[in-house]
Amino acid sequence: MVFAAHSFSVMSDRELVLDAVQELPDNLSFRQIVDELLLLDEVKARLAKSERGVPGVPHEDVVKMLDSWITK
Repeated sequence: MVFAAHSFSVMSDRELVLDAVQELPDNLSFRQIVDELLLLDEVKARLAKSERGVPGVPHEDVVKMLDSWITK
């Protein structure tokens, strides 16, 4: 799923969900669609925190997390 950051602030949640679902492949299961929508919700929440100045995860920590996921 591709997110346009600017669309989060100008679209309602309903519009975001409808737009996201339209962009998904037709062959996804219900569970996969729900997972994509949960990801969308998390991205939206974290962007809102960032806009409020709430610090995110430091880059070094993200690199460590990615390394641990890739090596599994």
